[in-house]
Amino acid sequence: MRDSLEQPVAVMGLPIASLTVNEAVDALEKLIHSGGSHQVCTTNVDIWLNALSDVHMHRIVAGSSLVLADGMPLVWASKLLGCPLAERVTGVDLVPRLAELSARKGYGIFLLGARPGVAARVARLLERNYPGARIVGAYAPPEKNLAQMDHEEILEQIHAAKPDILLVAFGNPKQEKWIWMHRRQLGVPVSIGVGGSFDMLVGDMRRAPRWIQHCGLEWAMRFMQEPMRLGPRYARDFFGLVRYLPQALLAAWWQRSFRGPSRVTTASTREVMHVNVYGRFDGETVAAVREATRASIAHGLVMVVHLQTVRQTTIAGFGVLLDARRQLLDAGLSLSLAGMNLKTRFALHAWRLQPLFDEWQPAISRRRSRRPATAETSIRIAVRSEQEMVPETVPAQTRIHG
Repeated sequence: MRDSLEQPVAVMGLPIASLTVNEAVDALEKLIHSGGSHQVCTTNVDIWLNALSDVHMHRIVAGSSLVLADGMPLVWASKLLGCPLAERVTGVDLVPRLAELSARKGYGIFLLGARPGVAARVARLLERNYPGARIVGAYAPPEKNLAQMDHEEILEQIHAAKPDILLVAFGNPKQEKWIWMHRRQLGVPVSIGVGGSFDMLVGDMRRAPRWIQHCGLEWAMRFMQEPMRLGPRYARDFFGLVRYLPQALLAAWWQRSFRGPSRVTTASTREVMHVNVYGRFDGETVAAVREATRASIAHGLVMVVHLQTVRQTTIAGFGVLLDARRQLLDAGLSLSLAGMNLKTRFALHAWRLQPLFDEWQPAISRRRSRRPATAETSIRIAVRSEQEMVPETVPAQTRIHG
């Protein structure tokens, strides 16, 4: 497998891995064996817009261990922005491949959600098509909102089945929020939101022929089957792209190619790992940033990335930062950006990344108004302020120092 799992691309504010469907399966198996509980998000334009309108949802997706592009517009956008994703990876393509992996390796799969009876039908289908596949449970809880659901009943069934892979078909954003809410109690190595994949697998919803899928027009066939439900959603998706994509393209155009020398240097103090980027900041810096991230986690240091000497940045460069941010937050640490010029700040805004890097700014400003503070004391203030600013079910975030 290519090294793409550790190097997502920041496509329109989301850290999307550039993987083929087969590489995605390999990446998921790697997560199963890596320890801990991992959330995986298959994202399309609708999920992207939900993330932009809901900062908690945005942080959940950005904090996922793996984000896959389940939508051709996001693949097209990555090409227009200069860092093309490998291909579209849909939930409905992923589920059968995971069943095949289960048949070969013995991983247990639990199917959760969809309409009554659908998950059980999917279980029988997968067991028939992939002899030896271990479908250890299938449960469709009553359709209620998150506040009204019987969470204990669901968790009891999952704990009793002890799956390696949990497929959650609650729909977006409910499934992503439910997985994040229970990530510490699930005890499942990999949990994936798969939306309406179960309905397609059992044939309740017809899937478009392969040639239509490859043309990126699968949405049209889905619209013809459910025009009343999908019409408003697709209209919202279209206008969302019209609203945000031109600005993103302008930011990419402004980042004119820089051909001079580029490098990354690091220096650490007692509490901070300083990362200085010179010249071009793109996917080529991944090794240096990853090494700095490992050192920060090993020594319990927060990280500050200095961008004042950056001459060109790309969505691959910000993808590296988002991955470092996720790893640091998982370790209870944080990542800060410092010294950005106007061009870099505009890119951060146009590529819809600002909400992931700015939530501590008001608290820092209030503390600064009371007494002078250095960059390092500002970092300590932000760390102490984490619990009072971010709800328990939402990951702590990174911050910017001007």
